[in-house]
Amino acid sequence: MAGVLDSKRLGELLGSGVPLLYMETAASTNDAAKEWARRGAPHGATVAADAQTGGRGTRGRQFHSPPGGLYMSVVLDAGAALPGHLTTLAAVAAARAAREVTGLPVGIKWVNDLVLEGRKAGGILTESFEAGGRRMAVVGIGINTGPWDPPADLAGIACTLHRADRPVDRERIAALAACALLDGLARVPAHMADYRALCVTLGREVSFLYDGTPREGTAVAVDDDGALRVRAPGGELRLIAGDVGIRAHGSPPG
Repeated sequence: MAGVLDSKRLGELLGSGVPLLYMETAASTNDAAKEWARRGAPHGATVAADAQTGGRGTRGRQFHSPPGGLYMSVVLDAGAALPGHLTTLAAVAAARAAREVTGLPVGIKWVNDLVLEGRKAGGILTESFEAGGRRMAVVGIGINTGPWDPPADLAGIACTLHRADRPVDRERIAALAACALLDGLARVPAHMADYRALCVTLGREVSFLYDGTPREGTAVAVDDDGALRVRAPGGELRLIAGDVGIRAHGSPPG
């Protein structure tokens, strides 16, 4: 079993300006961060945990969160940033941090999945709310970083960044991702160039639901607000949210 997160080291890496709440086990770091924000936690306050009992992804799906993973949520004064800006910025921050620390080619599957060699290694969950008259958001980042023994429904679909000969430096990934998220917020959507470069969906044949109807097409662009543009029979479609599957044939660009 992976060791527990070194909260003292993580706090030092984050710096004194980023308050840290560490929980060995959280129901959900996003829920803990929202509650902390409602009690006055400032912009940048970060919650981190070794495991979650009620981790979730988009549309209320369960996010498998065993001990040894990296589960964190950052409180943000959202300002004028759109939810799509926050999700894509966090995806870039997390993917680049994971790449820097592990050397693995972690990419982004539109819109909020972190992927490695075609399998899901993590994800982003952005939730907006109001606290004290402020427009706030928490951005959750979950990454599989520990030894991997997934449930049957995730075998072959998900993966971990852990390698037997190279345990993952979770504290460094967490600090790099949180700091990049906070530093980049004032410059959105400048991060979208990096998002497009890391997005494994672009140039691929994809399947998706559009107005409740199964459709297929080619992912051709991501707009600055995070929307995916797909060239489909009958014309180009613009997807704001939803599940997009990458079809098995075809290759990603470059």
